[in-house]
Amino acid sequence: MTRDTYGARSARAQRRPRGRPPGPGRDPDTRRAEILDSAERVVARTGTPITIAEVAADAGYARTAVYAVFPDLPALIDALAERHMTGLLAAADAILAQPMPVRDMLRAIVALVCDFVDANPNLHHLLMQRLQSDDSTVDGHHRPAFTRLTDWVTTVFTPILRAIDADPALARVWASATVGAILMSAEDWGRTPVRDRNQFVDRLTAFLWPAFESVGTSRFVGPVPREPGERA
Repeated sequence: MTRDTYGARSARAQRRPRGRPPGPGRDPDTRRAEILDSAERVVARTGTPITIAEVAADAGYARTAVYAVFPDLPALIDALAERHMTGLLAAADAILAQPMPVRDMLRAIVALVCDFVDANPNLHHLLMQRLQSDDSTVDGHHRPAFTRLTDWVTTVFTPILRAIDADPALARVWASATVGAILMSAEDWGRTPVRDRNQFVDRLTAFLWPAFESVGTSRFVGPVPREPGERA
């Protein structure tokens, strides 16, 4: 090998992008957390949509390393939703554990969700996108945040309706309608230049309350009974 040939190869090596150094692979949980952290940074920095390539570049991984953890972008976004919804719903469960009337609980949940949307506008937009996974085990399209919240609210409404001898079949219908109204109204409120948060929360609660009152939920006072498997 001539000196010139060696020099040319050395120069090419120096120009080659550096990946993670050789050695033992990352712990799977650590790698998963790092990828999710990177996805959050990409969303906060660029908004939506995002790509696997952008997330991989931020994390310092090859795209194949990201795909080894998340088979497609919807799977990654689902994991982001699970990370954030778990914390949000833990806070909501703390509200349900209080001895307060249903209307006060409803207002507190509305305020909690509005706080999340207002603090994470780009992330909220991402989690509300209509996604189609490449995974054949996932049935059709879904919106991660909407689906997760609707499932949770259904488990909240069901025992309340049963406690007041109302039809528990209303739970799912009311859950999807309530979650949709809160999320979309909170998103619209977040875009309004002049905002009065307390007034907005009061008005949205007043809009939602008549349906609950019509079946007698005003007679119910918390805490809301929950089965261990129903908690977020």
